[in-house]
This record gives sequence, structure tokens and C-alpha cells, in this order.
Amino acid sequence: MKIAIEELAGCSGCTISLLDIHEELLNVLKDHEIVYSPVIMDVKEPPNDIDIAFVTGAVRNEENEKRLKEIRRKAKKVVALGTCACYGGISGLSMLSSNEEIFRCVYQGVETVKEGNLVPGKVPPFLYRAFAVGDLARVDYYITGCPPKEHYLNMILPLLLKGEKPGLPRKSVCAECDRVMGSVEGWKMKRRHEGTPDREHCLLGQGYLCLGSVTFGRCGATCPHNNIPCHGCNGPSLDILREPCRDIHNLIVRRIVDLTGLPAAQVEKEMFDIAHTLYTFTIGSLIMEDKETSKIRDLVKGGNI
Repeated sequence: MKIAIEELAGCSGCTISLLDIHEELLNVLKDHEIVYSPVIMDVKEPPNDIDIAFVTGAVRNEENEKRLKEIRRKAKKVVALGTCACYGGISGLSMLSSNEEIFRCVYQGVETVKEGNLVPGKVPPFLYRAFAVGDLARVDYYITGCPPKEHYLNMILPLLLKGEKPGLPRKSVCAECDRVMGSVEGWKMKRRHEGTPDREHCLLGQGYLCLGSVTFGRCGATCPHNNIPCHGCNGPSLDILREPCRDIHNLIVRRIVDLTGLPAAQVEKEMFDIAHTLYTFTIGSLIMEDKETSKIRDLVKGGNI
């Protein structure tokens, strides 16, 4: 079986996560061949007749779109690998600013650039927005994660390469967390730098904006286990994906209401910078934007869409 790994607008962390399966990769290569991967081999263009292609990163510029359509045409199956490919990821946050503002900041606005530095003209033009891979091409499988954890890739890859459908847990990060939940009094939203969370009790109940209840699991609740609130890098939980009326914002508000007994309106007032705290990894997804209760359209109204 011929395997390809395509890189779009991302950090290459998802490709590295494939390498992190270590010796299992040797078992994969006994029967299969990686024929294209810009990060790990010097092949400039994907060949024809690819059996399965893993696409990482979002689609942010014209080159990304061109390469995505080419790999879709040449591959029998396409897998969106990682949260950027599945939901637009961090690249989607660029929609909060205009293209001109972004390029001016990067090439002229930071302290490390020389005075009088010009914005280069010979770069692939930005699309009018960021896209998840599945918004522009047919995808056969989605593997979320930023990046996907190696122990799940160890389970998933052999089955995918055999043409079998992996059977995996579909629970939220909360289901993997060992913290104690209970009713809360005197609740107030805290920024992450405020105080040190109690290791035993639910971070959301302590006032920290932990997205474990609205985030797809399979990460082992690594951040909450290390006293860090979940920031949603695995993408939305299945109940959000399945129900048009459920969105990250309204569901996290409901979770806090259930914990604290506070009115929803009061909880919403406590929210801050929801583009970077609630939609950090999903703002570039048309699936999430098109939800009836989504706040994404309001967030990017003054930006580039």
C-alpha cells in the first residue's frame, strides 16, 4: 500500500506524531511504503495511485487548496489528520484580522524585523478565509488531536491500512478526567494565571475555563491531569457535532449553570475573548460556523469573511 502525507497550513506536529509511534512504524513499513511526505523525505510532488493520504494542516492560501485537490485526485482514501485539518485549527484565528493587517504585522510590526522591511509580493495569495480540509474536499476519515496521541495512532494505523474501521472511544475529555465534580458556591470566572488550581476538584467548578466537557477525548485528559484547564485542542465533542442547536459556547455555559446554579445571562457576562478561549481550534470550520447558535459569524464579521 502506498502512503502519502501532505502538509498544508500547519506546524508539521501531526506528521511528527506519526513518527512518534516509534518501532510500530517499522512494522507498518514491512508491508506498506511511504511514497510522499515533505517533512520526512525529499520527494517534491505526490505520485499517482496513492492508496491512502494523510492531510495535515488547514487550507489558508491558494497553494494549500491546489495541493489538497491534487492529493484528493491522486489518492483512493484521504484522512484529515489533526485538528487543523479537521476543524481549521489555529490558522482559523487569522480570520479575525484582514489579510493586510496580518502581513503588515508579520513583516513590519514585530520587533525582530528591520526598519523599512517590505511585505513580500511573491507568496501564495490568501484565500478569503481559512478552511478545514473537509470543507473543500471529500474526506474518508477524520483523526482529531493537536497532535493525535501516539497510543491511539498505534491502534488506528494498522486497521486503516488493512481497510478496517477502527472502533475507538467516543467520550469527552471529562470522561477521562479523575477530578471530583459537585455543586459550587461563590463561583467566579478566573484567568489561567490567577492562583493555583486545587488538584482534586473540577477545574470548571473552580472558575477556570476548562473545555473538557465540550471537547472530544482520546488525549487521556493530559492537561487536567497536570493541573491545566483543557483548551479544546481535540475539537468539539460528539454531542456538539451531532446536534445543530449545540455549540461550544452555549454548551459550556449550560455546564457552568448546572454546576453553579447561576443564571445563564450572568455566566455569559463572565466569558472573555471567546474567539481565543472557546473557538481557538474550530473557528475555521464551516460545520461549526453554520450551527444555529454559533458565535463564529459575529466574531469574524469585522474581519475577512
